[in-house]
Amino acid sequence: MNISYNWLKEYVDFDLEPAELADKLTHAGLEAVITETLPDYFESILVGHVISKEKHPDADRLSVCMVDLGDGEPKQIICGAPNIEKGQKVPVATVGTTFPGGMKIKKAKLRGVLSNGMVCSENEMELSDDQSGIMVLDEASPLGTNMKAYLSGNDVSIELDLTPDRSDALGHIGVARDLAALLGVEMRKPVIELEESSTATSSLMRVELEDPDGCPRYAARIVKNVKIGESPAWMRQRLQAAGIRSINNVVDAANYVLMETGHPLHTFDLRYIEGDKIVVRKAHKQEKITTLDGKERELDETVLLICDAAKPVAVAGIMGGENSEVQADTTDLLLESAYFKPVVVRRGAKKLQLATDASHRFERGTDPNGIPYALDRLAGLIVDLAGGELTNGQVDAYPEPIEPLEISMRAERCNAILGTHITVESMSAILNGLELSHSEKDGVLTVTVPTFRPDIEREIDLIEEIGRIHGYNNIPLPQHFSIANKINKKTPDQIRERFIDHFAAIGFNQIYGNGLLSIEEHPAVFGDEEALTLANPLSREMASMRSSLLMGMAKVADHNINRRQSDLKIFELGQVSTLDLESDTGAREASHLGVFISGELQPKQWSQEAVEADIFHMKGILASTFEDLLGLELTFKAAEHELFTNAVDVVLGDDKIGTLGNLKQLNQNLKSVSGVYAELRLSETLGLERNIQYQQVSAYPAVERDLSFMIDANIPYEQIDETIHKYAGKSLIYSRLYDIYEGKSIASGKKSLTFRLVFQNQKRTLTEKEIEKDFRRILKGLEDAYNATLREAI
Repeated sequence: MNISYNWLKEYVDFDLEPAELADKLTHAGLEAVITETLPDYFESILVGHVISKEKHPDADRLSVCMVDLGDGEPKQIICGAPNIEKGQKVPVATVGTTFPGGMKIKKAKLRGVLSNGMVCSENEMELSDDQSGIMVLDEASPLGTNMKAYLSGNDVSIELDLTPDRSDALGHIGVARDLAALLGVEMRKPVIELEESSTATSSLMRVELEDPDGCPRYAARIVKNVKIGESPAWMRQRLQAAGIRSINNVVDAANYVLMETGHPLHTFDLRYIEGDKIVVRKAHKQEKITTLDGKERELDETVLLICDAAKPVAVAGIMGGENSEVQADTTDLLLESAYFKPVVVRRGAKKLQLATDASHRFERGTDPNGIPYALDRLAGLIVDLAGGELTNGQVDAYPEPIEPLEISMRAERCNAILGTHITVESMSAILNGLELSHSEKDGVLTVTVPTFRPDIEREIDLIEEIGRIHGYNNIPLPQHFSIANKINKKTPDQIRERFIDHFAAIGFNQIYGNGLLSIEEHPAVFGDEEALTLANPLSREMASMRSSLLMGMAKVADHNINRRQSDLKIFELGQVSTLDLESDTGAREASHLGVFISGELQPKQWSQEAVEADIFHMKGILASTFEDLLGLELTFKAAEHELFTNAVDVVLGDDKIGTLGNLKQLNQNLKSVSGVYAELRLSETLGLERNIQYQQVSAYPAVERDLSFMIDANIPYEQIDETIHKYAGKSLIYSRLYDIYEGKSIASGKKSLTFRLVFQNQKRTLTEKEIEKDFRRILKGLEDAYNATLREAI
């Protein structure tokens, strides 16, 4: 959303430069950057005065005009527009102007007469689709002013990137409220004074809410005998700075109030409203309406409609109907200001695949109790700009008023959360600045939250407001928090980044799965997950929060495999949510790591065969990752799992943190997915510190010995390796399993294993006797633990 620098000054007194204003808003949570709404080539299009107009001597449809640009000699310009006349102020593209399509204005002869520029239409400047003639400017337009300055009023546009919860900041008044609180000054709202006729609006129009749940409030006003025309320069300049094109005085007034209050309004041509009533109801199945964009749209019961006694005239909260559009000959208007339930508008917009400025705001939540103000503001502007008579009062259907929420905030708790020492008086001043009325007793502030702030629901939300306006930059870091001075200590976010960098470095592609799934798409990777369902889902396919990363990973794999991309190495490090009735929120959020490999990890070459992905590769990837990044040793234990064959539990210390295995078919839609999948819970490990120890490289030679022995086939590798190190003594620095054999010469139920053992001492050369002693002790340990027998020693 764009806001106007000059427009904000209507509500708040400040002396900040535009860049300073953008910086202050950004630090308060309203991310702001200075932007341009008009192209640079407008700087060479100047306001000119047509001082004479003569017929072209050799072309009936061309005129030879002398145009004063305020820089000395008038310029002779040939113009073919039928509406150009002597005395007009017009936009003139001077010689050298280059338009976006590549057209460059040059001195040129047209039918033998020299032309030194071009008088422009709105269409040529891409301000509208009007090609009927040149653009005629206000008589008071100063000569020589470039169109960038003329259209913007020398204003500066600031683009806001708002979070979805800050619907209150989708208008200039909402932004001004925050700015006033930041600067500690008062905000001025426009005062509305209306002159009304004696005719009651309720005698001309009534409102029926057939769906009060979808539309809790609907208000209307009537203005008669208006004159549709062009908006004044100040209105066009304000809208231009907000990124909105001027259309006519009535539509511009509605857009002005939208950008001022953040509340969408709509204007109907009253002559097309049948039966003197407005009915708000759900659409019938296969009912149709042609919207203002000229498209006929088929509806269903998820769409809310605004209707008259005979037909639908608008899609509630999204777009008006073509059959009630304000036209050039419109004289009587019906003005609408309503509150629609956000989920209803969201469903309707999704059904129609139609997003508008109105739906953007209604989906995020508008102020149901701000409707009368916005409606009166629009009515007053229309009368000022288009004339007319305003009937008496509003028709306001509001059967169950929405009351403000009351929340208590403990000052002590606020300071504990923020790490500050803000006084109760300062907190009170901040709340007053944000128009959050409150009372205070014994350090507890009881706050009445107005309905224009639907994002404030809990004590922590109020604490966030205090921190935001106090300034996060003004909150000192605690003394113990100094990452830069602690080598090897990383925050969880830094460790997450290291995981991402590590997997990218070893050839993996990162994916981002959808956090919303259907209720049926929750394979139990860990066995204790319970899906967190949404109260108001957008659709059946997005009705719950994901409880694991598996389904998203499988969908990506399926998409690739179906397109002959079966050699995959993909991972995701993301958040999952599960039901947790013991928590304050009823939900638990955790960081998970999902890894998937399939096909060939290494293609066939002249010197070697292809290497197929298997669970041993996955074990190696996970083990080396944790060792390299965290200095932690993972162990792996065989397990049974309904989602995997050859399932293996991933263990850290005494805790199971993950599972891996060959993925079984998840459902009929994912038949092609085949590979090795692993998922680990990282929340418990992201805070762990890596404890690095250094020692000098030994100057003495290492001695290698291979140990081959037969052992029961069902004994896991981890237990065997643990026993070897247990009995080896301090001289064994390395062991590696490099051969497994099960064949004709090996008894049934047995296997032959060969380990490479490396011995070394830091202070001296080991003797053969010392090595033999360690070697025999290892063998004795294996014999005692597993009844192993020596096969051969090399």
